[in-house]
Amino acid sequence: MEGLDGQHAAMGEEVTLGEALRCNRVLLVEDDRALLELLTEYMELQGLEVSAVESGEAALEELRGERPPAVAVLDLRMPGISGGEVLRYIKQDPRLSGVKVAVMTGLHPDEIELAARPDEFLVKPFDVDSLGAALTRMCARG
Repeated sequence: MEGLDGQHAAMGEEVTLGEALRCNRVLLVEDDRALLELLTEYMELQGLEVSAVESGEAALEELRGERPPAVAVLDLRMPGISGGEVLRYIKQDPRLSGVKVAVMTGLHPDEIELAARPDEFLVKPFDVDSLGAALTRMCARG
């Protein structure tokens, strides 16, 4: 897609994340419905395919499905199955070894003990530019 990216730049158009990233299927897990809807809308406008769910249980169902995501963006603190438990599941399942994971939390990364290491931390509150930058670091074409 180098030609397409160059073509966009030559025309002065912004390249969307969906065009710029090699992984565009995202699992978004957030129990705050307003934030879930906001982040889903942003990612879809960027050309990403988003599966948005409100619980760790629903996240595990998605991950066990036929088409696992390339990226998971997880809220750490949720009732029931936490984002930390979903992270551990992803990192321990060989079938999901290629899934990149960003975690969202209101805590500083030094204040958190996790059983597995995420690829990115997003400290709440964050803006969509921070989310876009994290996705780019995890999934840039290269």
